[in-house]
Amino acid sequence: MGGAVIDTLLQDLRYALRTLAKSPAFTLIVVLTLALGSGANTAIFSVVNGVLLTPLPYKDPSRLVVVWESKGTSTHNVVNPANYKDWHDRATSFNGLALLSWAGLTFTGDQAERVPGRAVTPDFFGVLGATPLLGRTFNAEESRPKAPRVMVLSEALWRRRFGADRAIVGRAVPVAGGTARVVGVMPASFRPMPLGHEQYWEPMPLDWSNRARNGRYAMVVGRLRNGVTIERAQTEMSRIARQLESEAPDFDTGWGATVVPLMEQVVGGAQRTILVVLGAVSLVLLIACANVANLMLARASSRERELAIRAALGASRWRLVRQALVESVILALAGGAAGALLASWGVHLLVRAAPPEVPRIADIRLDFTVLAVTGLVSMAAGVLFGLPAALSRSGAAIQGLHAATTRTTAGVPAARLRGALVITQMSLAIVLLVGAGLLVRSLQRLIAVDPGFDPANISAVTITLPDATYPDSLRRVTFYERLLERVRAMPGVQSAGIISWLPMTPGNAATSLTVVGRPEPAPGQKPTAAIRIVDPGYFDAMRIPLRRGRSLVPSDRLGSVPVAVISDAMARKLWPGEDPIGRHVKVEWWHEKVSVEIVGVVGDSRHDGLDAEFEPTLFYPFAQESQGGMSLVLRSTLPPAKLTRMVRAAVSEMDRGLPVADVVTMYHHITEMMADRRYPAFVLGLFAALALTLAAVGIYGVLSYTVGQRTREIGVRLALGARPADVLRTVLGDGLRLTFIGIALGATAAGLAAGALGKLLYDVRPLDPVTFASVTLVLVGVALLAMAAPARRAARVDPMVALRYE
Repeated sequence: MGGAVIDTLLQDLRYALRTLAKSPAFTLIVVLTLALGSGANTAIFSVVNGVLLTPLPYKDPSRLVVVWESKGTSTHNVVNPANYKDWHDRATSFNGLALLSWAGLTFTGDQAERVPGRAVTPDFFGVLGATPLLGRTFNAEESRPKAPRVMVLSEALWRRRFGADRAIVGRAVPVAGGTARVVGVMPASFRPMPLGHEQYWEPMPLDWSNRARNGRYAMVVGRLRNGVTIERAQTEMSRIARQLESEAPDFDTGWGATVVPLMEQVVGGAQRTILVVLGAVSLVLLIACANVANLMLARASSRERELAIRAALGASRWRLVRQALVESVILALAGGAAGALLASWGVHLLVRAAPPEVPRIADIRLDFTVLAVTGLVSMAAGVLFGLPAALSRSGAAIQGLHAATTRTTAGVPAARLRGALVITQMSLAIVLLVGAGLLVRSLQRLIAVDPGFDPANISAVTITLPDATYPDSLRRVTFYERLLERVRAMPGVQSAGIISWLPMTPGNAATSLTVVGRPEPAPGQKPTAAIRIVDPGYFDAMRIPLRRGRSLVPSDRLGSVPVAVISDAMARKLWPGEDPIGRHVKVEWWHEKVSVEIVGVVGDSRHDGLDAEFEPTLFYPFAQESQGGMSLVLRSTLPPAKLTRMVRAAVSEMDRGLPVADVVTMYHHITEMMADRRYPAFVLGLFAALALTLAAVGIYGVLSYTVGQRTREIGVRLALGARPADVLRTVLGDGLRLTFIGIALGATAAGLAAGALGKLLYDVRPLDPVTFASVTLVLVGVALLAMAAPARRAARVDPMVALRYE
């Protein structure tokens, strides 16, 4: 019995291969159509698998969490180290809690280089369950203040800078201000923490004898004990936060703690975007399947005579259906194989186009899981698009040779099915086009937002002075003032300035303020403002207007009266309807006891992104409160590459070992900040264009087939006096009827689905009428283009030739 079944299947397989080989054009078109649909799906599923489904590369990652401080609706705030220490000592829900913050290191020598890193507490690697590839990690002694400097390298940095030298462990390497001893190398499988790009790790030097609560800047990662749930840990951390609130009311009033699974933290807002794109690409596959189903139906009609003869010779309907499905599955698997090749290119394109903020981008690849799912989807697609044609042609064949060769009502169900498939394609295409249109329109609105400064001809570069070489404010101020002197004297540079955090840069500094002369606010109710350290030339370089008072001047230096310039938003917040000039505030971060005089008000500028509100901002003079890392902004028409060479030469003259990154334009910087909105618009637009093409091919194919089948009817009508324009109008009317039905159904579905875009939209409603109207016009225009050739061919039918052929 089993052998007979296998023999029958092999016969069906040979028959299907032989039949497909006789129609190479049909086979090629079907395989290419399916390759486009399955290739797009395979590429996107590789993203879903790498980002959402693959476990994090740490030991038992489901027990790893991130703990943030929370206040009001802001639940993911960085952590104060003293609060972390109290969490560490009091919480029982965790096997371990580790503290980490950003760090940076300048390697000196022949190839000076600044690399990003993390400062971590000694239990960091243990919490993650990670062991080094070479050497060891840190111990408690190395985390004490003023301990000799040590570091652990990433595998990538070890290979790139040190040539994978295994003897590097224990060696002291030259860095700015001295040396740092390499104690270990982590394996390639050890990935940076969420949104991190660190290339090395160093101990965080914390003196726990000093529990000063004077800033929040770190992140906490923890490992839950066995059997402890997120909810239980959250309850305990909330209880500890309430204890700290009563113990340190000035600092912790209103502050709580939020426990978040590490996977959720890593994926973050990307999950919605990825799932939206997955849904979009699934629609592309459905459109491809509908297209192929129409081709299969048309081919089935042309083979009705052959199938009727086979039925007359004894073939059962099940046998005919099975043979048709075998053909479909062969085509689907061939399309899936070709799609896998396209997907390998597609994955490369997606990864290259993805912004650095896309999580787990290194885990996106074509692997066995992705290819296995692709194979299953391809087989399911084969059954999906093959079943309508199989049932249709087998039914006609069983009715006998006469029924198969007549042109009466036998083809009506198949014609209706072909029309339904075209309507389905149009409906799915408009859903994709509306989604892409909403994202593009949102992006246009965002680009049009006024940033509060003039980004034209502005370039910028960040320079970081090592603490060891520039330990005090005087040396830092001297370096940057000399650099600005040189830069402003360069030909082609109109103006220049420096700022501590470049606009459109995430993670900006903020602090609480006390307004001098007003009653002390309740604990936790002090106003806050963003802080920027700038030189007097910054506002001129960025063309930020002065609203009142004066700007900063070179005489605002150490030893002079502490002053600041504030933004319009800060003036409105703290002194609504009043003149803030001459008022005083105390800045808790740096000068809690020192009164700072407000000397000027400047126009608002956006710091956290174009989609962020204007933030109250205090601009402090660099010469009064300097820091090592500053961004140099230059207004110049020179290309960035030339500016890079000029700035590097100027810096090298002052400090030969100081690395300088490439100069980038402000437009480039703003574009990078919009990547989280630009990328989904790009991907969805790509798939929408593909869907539109497939839908156009679908309506072209159906009308071409219909004209071919109705050649005799058209000839008779023309012979009886019908004009070619009447025939043209009839064919176009049939196509437009299908198009408008598809648009009506698709617009309804798009309206229901548009809400899924959620936070991806900016200043655009999900039911934006302009988008829906534009998409409708595009779809009708493309449909008319697709109908043009079949309609012209119908209007040019020669009645005598048509009747003689029949």
